[in-house]
Parts: sequence; structure tokens; C-alpha cells
Amino acid sequence: MAFLNLLDISRVLKLASEFSIHLESESVSLYDAVGRVLSEDVYADADMPPAPRSEVDGYAVRSADVKGASTERPSLLTLRGSVQVNEVPSTSVGPGEAIYVPTGAILPPGADAVVMIEHCEESHPYLEVFKPVAPRENVMGPGEDIRSGELLLKRGQRLSPEAIGLLAYLGKVELRVVRPLSVYVSATGDEIVEPSVPVGLGQYRDANTYTVAAMLKKWGFRTHRGPILKDDLTSLVGALREASESHDVVVFTGGSSAGVRDLVITAVEQCGGVVKAHGFAIRPGKPTIIGQVGRSLFVGLPGHPMSCFVSASLILLPLVRSLQGEEVQPVPLLKAKLAKSVFSRIGVEEWIPARVEVGDEIMAVPVFSKSGMVSAMIKNPAFIRVPPEAEGLEAGESVEVLTL
Repeated sequence: MAFLNLLDISRVLKLASEFSIHLESESVSLYDAVGRVLSEDVYADADMPPAPRSEVDGYAVRSADVKGASTERPSLLTLRGSVQVNEVPSTSVGPGEAIYVPTGAILPPGADAVVMIEHCEESHPYLEVFKPVAPRENVMGPGEDIRSGELLLKRGQRLSPEAIGLLAYLGKVELRVVRPLSVYVSATGDEIVEPSVPVGLGQYRDANTYTVAAMLKKWGFRTHRGPILKDDLTSLVGALREASESHDVVVFTGGSSAGVRDLVITAVEQCGGVVKAHGFAIRPGKPTIIGQVGRSLFVGLPGHPMSCFVSASLILLPLVRSLQGEEVQPVPLLKAKLAKSVFSRIGVEEWIPARVEVGDEIMAVPVFSKSGMVSAMIKNPAFIRVPPEAEGLEAGESVEVLTL
């Protein structure tokens, strides 16, 4: 799949730089380190490989002895035995000689190349070689993979399965990583009820906190789901004050737009907090709040499920990942062909739910759903980006698609 552009998260990361959360580190075993964020750089303490080794199954030779070898005029060498992968060679390769070596075996002294087994034929005690090799061909030299003292993984890097494998290869069995941030998530709204409660007219089960908490857990954050809060200033202030005293990040869903009962901003201010941003030029997700209460980051997400999901993906996750010391990389956007025209307002970066269809071309099919539609998060796991300077996009245009 082709990638065209990168999601610009610089605005979010700039906000992250305005917060100062004390990060603690801890030691974990390599086995338990996947997904964790390194709190210190990791350097190699030895050359890898430590000695020249064969990259193929074949025969260790002196390249000069097989110069000009061909099917019609093979080079004839004398076989001097073999070397096992776990063996230190005790026999050298002299002029006109060859030693069998499997993949990964140490290259015997005197040899400077390996001829692949399919280009040779044994006729004991001789070996016919039908193809020449250049010096160091099919050989990995000492330190060619990793040099002693080389910086392998940087502080702030999230450990992937590939990184875990590399560290195991180097014998790094204990690592210093960042203690996961503690995140408190709670829903607000008189109309919101627990998922276990039968709903009446005008009531909605709380999908948002479960979605947001699951997203945070997936990235390794310690997440606590609080009770549903009513649209009551006293309740909001009390919950916000208590949560901010015991968590690094507090997230409320709902109560962030400009409605009569939307009291979250007032609650932040009554807790002595500061609102640093209210409203982003994206849709859905515009009425997102970023603030600080005490030592904690506060994030107010929209109450509509699709808006909440988009804001959590584009704003909350990059923000808290950056606060945890991770070096957050731009998100790649997929290049696709737009299946149907879409319309938008100038000045707003709009994210339209879509599905991606892969055939002769990669097609982005917009699915026009409203911000309160919960099923759209599953049915359409992608979003078409409409730039803020565009009034819309025409069918057939090349567009940028975010897959989540």
C-alpha cells in the first residue's frame, strides 16, 4: 500500500510540552518489556557477529581459487572436512582447498568467501565449483551487523516485538522503562447509564469510557474507570479534584461543548485548574478540552461516540504518549482513490468515516454517519481526511486515509 502523507500531530505535541509530569522508571525483565517505553538509551556492548560467519549453506574457499569458475570449466578443490554451527574451526583453508560450512557457522581461517552449495558438486575427496565468488561474498564480517558501542534503541522508544528480539540476541535481560502513567476515565451526563442497566427513552449506555479505557490499556497505561457523573457542578468538582490528586491524567467524556448543561470547564476552573485549549479545528471532535488541574493533565472528550473516538485517537493518545516520554512519530496516512464526492466546510479539518476496498486500486469509500452512531466505529475503521482549506473532495481524487 502506498503512503502519501503524515498526520500532523505537532499541535498536540506542542501542548504536551507545556505540561510537566514527573516520570519514574522501573526495571522489568525482557520477557515483560514489550510495549513499554525505554527510560534510557540502549547500547551494544559487543560486536555482532564476533567473528566472520557464513550467510549460506556452502563451502568456505579462497576466492582467488575459484576465479573464472563455470559449468564448462569448474574449479577443482580438495575438501578438508566441515564445520558445525556451534564449532570453532580448527582447520584452515589453504590454497586449492574448501571446507563445508552451514549457515551461521564461523568462517575457517584462510577462507575469504563462501560458495553456495547449489553451485558445487562433491566428488570425494574433491569439490567441483561452477561459479566464482568475490572476496567476502556470502560472509558477514565481525561487527557488520552491530558494532560495540553502537546506539541501538533510544530513550523514549516504545519496545516492539522486533526490539525485544534484538535485545535478547544481545543478552539484555533487564531493562529500565518508564512507569506507565495513571489515567482516570469517567463519563458525564444525566442521560448516561451503566452498560448493565436496561435503558429507557432518553437514556444511553456508557460506551465512551469503555472505548477510551480500552484504547489506553492497549498502549500500556494504567487505567481506572470512575463512576458516571451527573450534570451537577458540585459532583463534577468533587470527582475532578479527587481524581487529579491520585492520577497523572484525568479524562471526562461528555460535557465539553457549549450547551447549557455543559459544566466541565467551570469544574476545571473551580478546582483551580487552567484550560489551555478548548476546541480543535477538526470534525468530529471539535469541542475537545485540554487543561491542567493540580499536577494532572485534564482532557475533556466529546460525548457523542464517534466524536469521542476520533478525539481520543487524534488528540488524547498522542498527548498522553508524549507525556510518558515516548518519542511519538507521525501517523502514516494511506493514499487512496475517492469513490464518492464529499463536502466540507472551509477552515475545519474533517475526518469522514470510510471503508477501504483493495482491488486493482485502493479505494476509499466514504460512509456518511452522524457523530452519535456507535456502529460506525466498527463498520468503518478508517477516516478520509478533508483538509481545512478544501470545500470538499471530488470522486476520483487522490485522498489521505487514516486507518485505526
